[in-house]
Amino acid sequence: MEKSYRFLPYFFAAFFTVLIYCFWQSYFGHIPDFQNVISPIGNVPIRITGVTHFHTTIVILWLLILIVQPILIIRKQLEWHRLLGKASYVTVGLLVLSLLLIVNQEQSHAKNLPVFAANLLDVPAFIVLYGLAIYFRKKPNYHARFMVMSVIPFLDPALARLNLPGVFVGLGLWVLLFIVEFFTNKTYKPYLIGLGYYMINLTVVAYLAIANQPLLDKIWHIFF
Repeated sequence: MEKSYRFLPYFFAAFFTVLIYCFWQSYFGHIPDFQNVISPIGNVPIRITGVTHFHTTIVILWLLILIVQPILIIRKQLEWHRLLGKASYVTVGLLVLSLLLIVNQEQSHAKNLPVFAANLLDVPAFIVLYGLAIYFRKKPNYHARFMVMSVIPFLDPALARLNLPGVFVGLGLWVLLFIVEFFTNKTYKPYLIGLGYYMINLTVVAYLAIANQPLLDKIWHIFF
């Protein structure tokens, strides 16, 4: 791993801290009593269920793995890195399951097409970017960068709790990472690939949410 990527544990730890802060009012600030939880979005009561706890636990586990993995590389503990990487396959499988369950819970409780459209953007983006990271696991420069990008889709639902435009913040981060890599003559192509995919996905979802809500509604009925 390049010296410049020694920042990865700090990047993922900072991202973890941001998520905790964003979900403090709607989850973490209520531990262990989850009665009378009010969503910062719309200031309405929300239900904290077993699905919510399962989703939160798996997301935390995944972020901890992301923090530990580059530390193992830096310390040249490659065998442990590979073993934890294989264990992450199970963790990501459970994470995708938890994402589907939490989307089902939210949409079954109250139909919300804009939120559903956001889910169509963020969930597939995570799966594709993680999949690319695994595909390039034998090419460390690409692997590390796709792993960095795999957390960006989590920004949108997190920053929404603070009424901030997570999509634009995520795009800004993507562009910043690309610019830094491009002008330092490092490996910028993964960011270009990821950003290109995300923009295509964003365009399709924006079209459904803004210009063709009847089609978005039909897609919603396929799942619910």
